[in-house]
Amino acid sequence: MSSQVCKKRERLNNSMDQFSSPSLLQNRSCKTIHNHNNNNQPMFDSKVLPPLPFLPDELVLEILSRLPVKSLMKFRCVCKSWLPLISDPYFVRKHLHLSTQSTHFTHHRIILSATTAEFHLKSCSVTSLFNNPSTLSDDLNYPVKNKYRHDGIVGSCNGLLCFAIKGDCVLLWNPSIRVSKKSPPLGNNWRPGCFTAFGLGYDHLSEDYKVVAVFCDPNEFFSESKVKVYSLKTNSWRKIQDFPHGVSPYQNSGKFVNGTLNWAANCSLGSSSIWVIISLDLHKETYREVLPPDYEKEDCSTPTLGVLKGCLCMNYDYKRTHFVVWLMKDYGVSWSWVKLVSIPYLPNPEDFSYSGPYCVSENGEVLFMFEFDLILYDPRDHSFRYPRIESGKGWFDAEVYIETLVSPVEH
Repeated sequence: MSSQVCKKRERLNNSMDQFSSPSLLQNRSCKTIHNHNNNNQPMFDSKVLPPLPFLPDELVLEILSRLPVKSLMKFRCVCKSWLPLISDPYFVRKHLHLSTQSTHFTHHRIILSATTAEFHLKSCSVTSLFNNPSTLSDDLNYPVKNKYRHDGIVGSCNGLLCFAIKGDCVLLWNPSIRVSKKSPPLGNNWRPGCFTAFGLGYDHLSEDYKVVAVFCDPNEFFSESKVKVYSLKTNSWRKIQDFPHGVSPYQNSGKFVNGTLNWAANCSLGSSSIWVIISLDLHKETYREVLPPDYEKEDCSTPTLGVLKGCLCMNYDYKRTHFVVWLMKDYGVSWSWVKLVSIPYLPNPEDFSYSGPYCVSENGEVLFMFEFDLILYDPRDHSFRYPRIESGKGWFDAEVYIETLVSPVEH
């Protein structure tokens, strides 16, 4: 806590002590009124009661910026001055910064797509999953009304969730403030076998949220993968440089790290191919290859990418006995890869693979998914825990996001 805030708190406490002082109340000569209908008990005239202690605007800002979004949405109705304060871009950025810096996942939630015929989404606290045997969940009201179509979760960035709708457009949605925006259609010539690999990120130099769509057509040999970028500011798609020649991303979303989107991709080398990581700088709109760690290529499955602790991570199955997770501590620096954890497989009659990981706690516990359930693994004693989610079971997809005030319609 800064010395400035401490001084303000001391000033506030002193002022409150003054108001509670009996001598001060006596000196104020509060007028007594007798209520003859209530045994002549005295009561104070509200007009001469001491005023409430004054809180400086700076202190109000510091207090409010640390509160959860749900409370702030209610507090906007408390007084006229709080509505513009909480809606102000500076306050939104300050609240976002404090929320992302929290090491206890205070503002982090996980969205879960249920394995039901109808498209159903739930959300629950990440902190509760780590610390409680049972966690309450909230039903989310998905803005696009098509209950039998399961839209894929592309990713999250600063509280915004991105969903791919039939591979032709995307939805940006902040479930914390219940505001969404749907992009125009991509307009690609889709045919059987084609797919679009999306990715959501933030260009901090232009202060714009961007969605990148890589359109792949395996039917055309040696064809380039066409790339378009959606800008939230302009609400439009724009064609940019094609994906690198001979490289095609897998059908997974790009992972946002350090101003870049990163895809696991297949690079053709004559009659053979290799697994590579392709990175797109969202501001410069240029590509580069990110070198993977020196891993067991011969004995592992095709690696996938993720994000943990704000860092790029890579995971794969090793000999169907362990799930291995690597973390790139310093983005773009190949020697900064470290093996974070190796999770042994549970008895697996259905031959399912682990998915995730979604989060790592301060003590090293890893949150991931096995079959259709969330699991916690503690590498310290090699133990597994199954956190129970109230009124929900069986999950198809998951994504961790932060509760923020960032709106997709105010850019």
